[in-house]
Amino acid sequence: MANTQLINILRRAAVILLILAAVTPLRAQQWHTTIEVTHPAELSLPLSVSEVLLVNNTVAHPDEPMGAFYTLMACSEMLEGSDYLPAVLETSQNESGSLYRRQLLSTTQADSLMSMYQSQALIVLNQLIVHPSTECYQTDDDTYYAFTQAVAATHWTLFFPNENNQLTQRTLVYADTLYWENEGESAESAVQALPSNEEAGDEMCIYAGEHFAERMLPQVETADRYLYDLGKDDQGIEYFARRQWQQAIDVWSQPRKNKKLAAYAAANCAVVYEIIGDLGSAYAAAGKALNTFESIHTADARQQAVNIRYYQTQLRERMAK
Repeated sequence: MANTQLINILRRAAVILLILAAVTPLRAQQWHTTIEVTHPAELSLPLSVSEVLLVNNTVAHPDEPMGAFYTLMACSEMLEGSDYLPAVLETSQNESGSLYRRQLLSTTQADSLMSMYQSQALIVLNQLIVHPSTECYQTDDDTYYAFTQAVAATHWTLFFPNENNQLTQRTLVYADTLYWENEGESAESAVQALPSNEEAGDEMCIYAGEHFAERMLPQVETADRYLYDLGKDDQGIEYFARRQWQQAIDVWSQPRKNKKLAAYAAANCAVVYEIIGDLGSAYAAAGKALNTFESIHTADARQQAVNIRYYQTQLRERMAK
């Protein structure tokens, strides 16, 4: 008898759950897309500058005699294909003879080099210190863990014309690290799979040059974006899929009596405006969507409002750069 009552209770509970599921409003279905967001270069030269000379002004490291050459060539190769036309002056201009004493170029020397090599700006490597090291130890599992670490410290000076066409300079200091690791049955096998300290030092020099060049180039990031599904008759999605941006905006900008659909459409417009680079209109459309969501007193609308606020934060960050 008790079992029968329990079964009936469970059945009634299951029916109640099914009824609740049937009347619970579905959340907005969204379509996922990605956009490429371009971030401005961390280091920038005046727009008028294209021809740059990369200058070796280092004292060669005794363990890395070709280090400065590797660094400058790697930097040059990264800048090729961008708005810059790089050339490399391999011969060191530094006569101090001390690895740890920087002998910076004067403005007069920089101006002379620019005239001699017909360059509009200089990228000067004043110091390159590289330290690779390898360690190995036994683990609790009786295997051997080995790692090689290479650390580089670099000192640079940029010489370029300012808005008054006078030569100015900027000093930059960076530290970079590369890391390799391996685990083996013996210390010898663990270490043998790693680059030698000499190879690690060379790689570090190349990386230091590439990383410096990256700071001078705009960075492209793939960002996730979402579009709301307005239903089977939504022509905006069709236009969006065909990359017909203005037609999609026109469809989604039409007045709608349904507040939820109006908010969805405004949010979709924001994404399209962002894609075509009109960040001001994207922010305004997102604001319209946010205001509409806030006027709808449901849990889903409150969640969508949170999402739109975060999207506006992303837009503000892009507009500030």
